[in-house]
Amino acid sequence: MSEGGGLPDTVDSHPEIGVRNSQPEGIGRVAALGDLVAWNNLGRNVVFADARFRPVGVFGTTSFPDDDELSQYDFDIHAIAELSDVDLVVVLNHLGWLRAFRALELRGPGPVRELRPELTAFFEEDVERTVVAGAQLIASRSRSRDAGGVHVSEPISSGGNRERLDADAALEDRGEVTALGVVEAGGDVLVALGGNGYAALAPLADGKIGRPRWEVDVGFRTAWFGWGGRLVWALGSDFVTGAFDDYRWDDLRGGGFVALDPSDGEAIVAGRLPDDVAWGNGGVAVVMIDGVPGTIGRTGALHVLRRRDARWTQLSDTLAPDSLGIAHAAVAGDRILFGFNRGGYRLHAVRVPAPARRA
Repeated sequence: MSEGGGLPDTVDSHPEIGVRNSQPEGIGRVAALGDLVAWNNLGRNVVFADARFRPVGVFGTTSFPDDDELSQYDFDIHAIAELSDVDLVVVLNHLGWLRAFRALELRGPGPVRELRPELTAFFEEDVERTVVAGAQLIASRSRSRDAGGVHVSEPISSGGNRERLDADAALEDRGEVTALGVVEAGGDVLVALGGNGYAALAPLADGKIGRPRWEVDVGFRTAWFGWGGRLVWALGSDFVTGAFDDYRWDDLRGGGFVALDPSDGEAIVAGRLPDDVAWGNGGVAVVMIDGVPGTIGRTGALHVLRRRDARWTQLSDTLAPDSLGIAHAAVAGDRILFGFNRGGYRLHAVRVPAPARRA
């Protein structure tokens, strides 16, 4: 199919509960958490919902009720992730504060609950990429400090507040890390990391990241990794030269994709992306669908890679005539859920296509 397959469904993002400030309305993050899904209404709240996108809990209390700017950063969420080893869901904001909620409480019966964190601790500010390995966080280091490499946190346990979450820096010589992923292959846990023009795969053992097994040139600024069960997929925008203004996200265009053999980094398939992928700092404009990637465009159209010829096919119509900003997306059950940082407090859902439609 080469034409759009209709408009995505609209999903209520439930922005009613929470903070009020001058933040432009938009979606900050979307995350799939097993049988739950969560999203950030920028400057407003974090919503946890069931598989039908009905809210079960809302966190919408700021530490800065009298400061417009800081309350915006407090609910500019950079990561939402589940640490299943310790039954916690963690939320990390722009300021570097980590708040953890008991996953069992989120899955419990009853009416929508206004949530309070079980654990609060400082991690690192301005972290754009974060992944989970066991009970640890692995995160790109602070962009505002021009810090290279990644931070690997101590194992996180439940209970109580603390001043800081301990973390060790690793692979600092790799410069700015713009993409992270976790791969479990051959019984090993591996961390995929990338930046401006490269992708690498490094082992994780005893809570420490070792030197990369391999590093390869990819020809684009890596922004996303996905694991299809056999290959490591890397996608990203065209190169950025010099300093890049975070608010000029529409200047991030095109880019490429490559599927890499985890054993040696050999490129198995590679190509160009649709020109309008909704890239941006921390944005997640890519999802993995049945082992291959799909992308969200600036105006809301979904494209999916076809297996037979590694070409892109459009699966939904556009939502708007102009750019909606940076996309944030996740696969939640049988639907792809996504929103935009300048698209209002609105979420959109597209049914995951059957493999036969992409054959």
